[in-house]
Parts: sequence; structure tokens; C-alpha cells
Amino acid sequence: MKKLILTANIFLLILITSVIAQQDTSNTPTMDPKAATYFNNAVQNLQNQKYEVVVAYADSSLQIAKDYKTYMLKGDALIKLNKYAEAKDAFNASLMLNKNEAAYNRLANSQLLLKEYDDAIATYEKVLQMSQNAEMKKKAQESIAFVKNTKAIEFFNKGNELSKENKFDEAIKNYNMALSINDKDARTYYQKGLTLSKMNKEDEAESVLKKATETDNSFDLAYIALAGLQTKKGAYDNAVKSYEKVIEVSKNENLKAAAKEGIGRTYIVVGNADYKAKKYDKSIEDFNKSIANGSSESAYLGLAKSFIEKKQYENALKSLDSVVVYKKMITDGAINYYKGLIYFNKGDNKKAVEFFTAGLTDATYKKACQSQIDFIKAKEKGAKPK
Repeated sequence: MKKLILTANIFLLILITSVIAQQDTSNTPTMDPKAATYFNNAVQNLQNQKYEVVVAYADSSLQIAKDYKTYMLKGDALIKLNKYAEAKDAFNASLMLNKNEAAYNRLANSQLLLKEYDDAIATYEKVLQMSQNAEMKKKAQESIAFVKNTKAIEFFNKGNELSKENKFDEAIKNYNMALSINDKDARTYYQKGLTLSKMNKEDEAESVLKKATETDNSFDLAYIALAGLQTKKGAYDNAVKSYEKVIEVSKNENLKAAAKEGIGRTYIVVGNADYKAKKYDKSIEDFNKSIANGSSESAYLGLAKSFIEKKQYENALKSLDSVVVYKKMITDGAINYYKGLIYFNKGDNKKAVEFFTAGLTDATYKKACQSQIDFIKAKEKGAKPK
């Protein structure tokens, strides 16, 4: 939802034309002739977009005779000059003389521009109640809907600003106010969900983000946020489904690629959890799913470890060779350590020691590699390993 900027070219704004001036000269015998001259000059200058001159002529006319049409004319020019408070006063003055639909409509426009939303709604409702014109009623209804939406956007924008300032409770209040006006706006649910997540209210955040996707089932960003939250909560199957939904509905190729990577990362987490639980067949399945969604050194390393536990050493070696191909974060020490384990389990102590020795240069794996070397040497000497 883009931040709304109101301008003088407001929704359904109505301006007086020269036709009114012609009618006034013939149909308003009570207007003083000199006041009518000023009035007609004001109308002419309104057509020529000389708004300061319009106000001057209108004031001159009003000094001679108070007429509701002159006040409306002055108000129209003041709107164009962005003097909304003065325009509102002019329209109110017009209504004091003659309570008509046109003046109420103009008053509501000025109230909207002043962000007096509740007052604008109430004034448009007066137009709706008093008008006998079907088209005017329709426009009044559209205007009321427009103002309500504008008010909701104001709350939405304020909520975003407060959330950026880490004023989360106040942000949530503004999102709730926006939703109380328009409960069909997916982006408000989305921003509220992100804010709740920042507050570590994961359950509430998940519920609200789901509401965003229910309101708009093609809202790819909401699915991405939902997947991240579900991963954080350990709901990995749900996270994968949310990422898959992004791939299904999004038209953004970069976002679809990010979702695919998200699936890959999620299966690595699941695979590591299954490996830790000694569910090696399941972990192999998980790591292969990760690789299917984007080759990853971490997935290949996890696959190698699982194959070692299953005594599938050739598959383990192939996986470690793939780690070398994609290696960015995995160190040579890790690769050498696990290759050493493979050859040790295969009974090739010489090659095992070779890899364990290469792994000694890695601070993380140095102790483990040295322990394995000592074990092999002690075993070869017939000593009881420590």
C-alpha cells in the first residue's frame, strides 16, 4: 500500500462554472447589481485560473451583499490556493445562508484535505440524506468509502513509521485502527504480522500473516514472511508449504528463487535434526531434497555424514567431492576429517592418517584429527587405545 498524498485535485471536487454566473445575473434579482458585477468578474477569473483575483473579487462582492454562491466561489478558489482552512470557513458561511448539496459537498472536500476524516464522512452523509439525485447519492457513497479508505491508509502509514522506530505497541494500535475500518487489506495484516514477529510474539504473528494470505492468496511476500516464522518455530513442513506457495503464485523471479533457496535451507535444518536423532535414512532423504532445491555444500556434507553412518562409503566420498565443488563456508579441515573417517572405516589406515594429518591445520578439527591419528597408531602398535 503506497503512502497517500492528498492534493487540491481531490476526489469528486466540483467547481462553479461561468454558466452559474449567467444564471445568477438573470435569476438572482436580490443581489445588488454592483455585487453581481464583482461576482461575475470572479467567475471569469476562476475560468482563467487566476485564483488570487477570484478571492479579491469575491470579497468585494461580499462586502456589498452576502450571497451563498459567492462564498462557494471564494471557497473553490481557496482550495486551488491550498488554503483549505479558509475554504472550509467559506463553505460554512455559504451553508449558513443556504443549506444546499453543492456547499455540503465542497465542505466535505475541504475537511478531507484537512484530514478531518470523521467530519468529512459526516458531511458527505448529509449530502447522501438530503439529495434526491441518484447520481449525487452515488458520488456521496463513493466519497464516504474513499474517506474511510484514506483514514485507514493514514493509520497504516503511521503504524509503519512507529514500527521502524521500534515503538511496536503503538504501531499495533494503528494497524488495528486501520483494520477496524478496512479488514480486507492484506498489507495491513502483513505489516502487523512483521511487527508482532519483532516483538517475539510468534503465535500471534503467524496467525496474522495467515490472515494476510487468506485475504490475498497471491501475496508472495506474506508467504515468505510466514515461511521464515514457521522455520523459526520449528514447523518445517509448514515452512516448506509456504515457500512452495511463493513459487506457485509469485511473478517475481527473484522472490521465487529466494523461496527455492528457503526450501533448501529448511531441509538442511530438518536433515541435521534427523541425523542427530540417528534417523539416517530420513536425513539422507532430507539432504537430497535440499540439494534438489539448489546445490549446497552444507547439504552435501550432511549427506556424507549420513552415508558414513550407513556404511555407504562410496556415496559418502562422492558427497564430499561435491562439497569441494560448492565449497564456500565448509573448510578443508572438515572435508579431510570426514574422508579420514571413511578410509578408517574401510580399513585403509594409511590413507586415513593421510587425511587426518591434512586436517591438523584446521583449528576446529585439529583435536579430532589428532585423536584419530593417535588411535590408529596405538592400534597398529598393539597398544590399548586411550
